[in-house]
Amino acid sequence: MFTRRHMLMMTGATALLPLLSNSALAQQMKQVRLFVPAAPGGGWDQTARTMEQVLRGANLIGSAQVTNVGGAGGTVGLPQFINQWKGQGDGLMISGLVMMGAIIANKTPFNLTNVTAIARLTGEAEVIVVPKDSPLKTMKDLAAALKADVAKVTWAGGSAGGTDHIIAALVAQAVGADPTKISYVAYAGGGPAQAALLGNQVTCGISGLGEFVEQIKAGNLRAIGISSDKRIPGLDVPTF
Repeated sequence: MFTRRHMLMMTGATALLPLLSNSALAQQMKQVRLFVPAAPGGGWDQTARTMEQVLRGANLIGSAQVTNVGGAGGTVGLPQFINQWKGQGDGLMISGLVMMGAIIANKTPFNLTNVTAIARLTGEAEVIVVPKDSPLKTMKDLAAALKADVAKVTWAGGSAGGTDHIIAALVAQAVGADPTKISYVAYAGGGPAQAALLGNQVTCGISGLGEFVEQIKAGNLRAIGISSDKRIPGLDVPTF
């Protein structure tokens, strides 16, 4: 069971297979098809494309293909993966903790018992960022804005019900604001959420560090808080 602490610290990417027979698993994988239940540009997509490059570079596969089906925290793609890829030994889905919340929020008839977990590949802290010219400089500034009018603070994050959404609500609750009234804008992936932040369309954004780290280092986004127990080496961002 995932505790609040797990939810705050990790947004893991996991490799999953549709349920397979033993004979299918025993076959040599001359190709791999990577299914990403999210839009291009986000963390799951980046993980899949890195896997493709590594597998090709190590000559472990002959060919690879990445398929993106975004929407609703992965729950649009999940039934397609289960129904259309079942029993196919060359198919891997790259997903993560966000999907667990999305399955509950969307009351989908499919869940992760319909697939076989192969490996947990990544785990990362969640980071809160603001546009570089934002008047919010610290988490204290964000807390004050939430207390003044929680509905005026707009959040960019992943799908409704996912890790980003849950943590945004927990932050509001922690500072004494009503978490049911947060203005959370759900995006299909890290790429669209990042674009909204860079275009100053939202107050702040929340996602796994990997989604925003390059823009943080480039100075285009300013990180004001991170969910890890300790500061991340090489990144001057206070924990919350």
